[in-house]
Amino acid sequence: MIGSDDSRQYTECLYEVINGREIRVNACRSYGDTAVIPGEIGGLPVTELGAYTFSAGRRKAPAGVWSDGAEDGLGLEETVGAGASQEAPPLLEGERLRELILPESVKKVGAYGFYNCANLESLTCHSHFNDIGAGAFTGCKKLTRLDIFMDEGETRPGLKDILSELRQEVHVIYRTKEGETRLVFPEYYEDAVENTPARIVSVKVYGSGHFYRYCFDGRELQFKDYDAQFENLVIQDRAELAAEAAIGRLRWPLHLSAEAKERYETYIHGHRAEAARWLLRERDGAGLKWLLKFSDFDRDELAEVIQTANQMQAAEELSFLMDYQHEKFRPKRRKFEL
Repeated sequence: MIGSDDSRQYTECLYEVINGREIRVNACRSYGDTAVIPGEIGGLPVTELGAYTFSAGRRKAPAGVWSDGAEDGLGLEETVGAGASQEAPPLLEGERLRELILPESVKKVGAYGFYNCANLESLTCHSHFNDIGAGAFTGCKKLTRLDIFMDEGETRPGLKDILSELRQEVHVIYRTKEGETRLVFPEYYEDAVENTPARIVSVKVYGSGHFYRYCFDGRELQFKDYDAQFENLVIQDRAELAAEAAIGRLRWPLHLSAEAKERYETYIHGHRAEAARWLLRERDGAGLKWLLKFSDFDRDELAEVIQTANQMQAAEELSFLMDYQHEKFRPKRRKFEL
């Protein structure tokens, strides 16, 4: 996630002390496009992000002190003004932000914290991150990857609240002390239909993602309910997404029932090509090896996968597939008898 040139990726934070015991981050700056928020600053835990922290639409300059100690709260105006220091990295906000990594200590983000961060693609956080301000994710239409660790003893984990803010397709790495799994929450959208004579407006919801976001008891994800939605996903969404959902649960079977396992296995055996295509698109060589062991491809199916790998220019996976084909369908030696 962080490039080899760490000095270019280091995130400086404009912060202020709240309640004399905690830190609020109000802005960040970096040469890179990844914001890595520290767990503490000056010996105090970083517990929240302020309003408009990463938004380029601030109405006023935020207060605080830069974590490098070089400037006070008015330093932000100097940074973005005509007399800005050439050594100071630019603000990391708006369309520049692509990835955000939060420590376990961060529990809150203020209103419009990520407003119109249109290129934000990935969020890493803990389930303690559960106090989401109004409109925090407005305009974050590319945020499709969530890596979340479920903290033990958390009474109101934030996964549900985050997903409720995102109507787009979201791919989740769900981590616990017991293990981890991969989850898919498909896209959904709403359409208002007006019945003028009756003066009634009804709202229709499209997409299986709507059902997936109801697989919670309170704020706790219910895996039985999540797995039960798979048939809706198969019917309403594309085959590759269904293959991803099935593979994610089979490779990392956290809280996977025998009934759900059989359902996922049946789907993969019947949609090997779609599963292979998705793994190739993700450049997931380990997943492709898992699939070839899990489901028996015949000669024609394997040839199709090899052709797909060639078209995608997936060189590493193509090399493996060619070797696999040679070993599995090795020509038999002819025997000559005198």
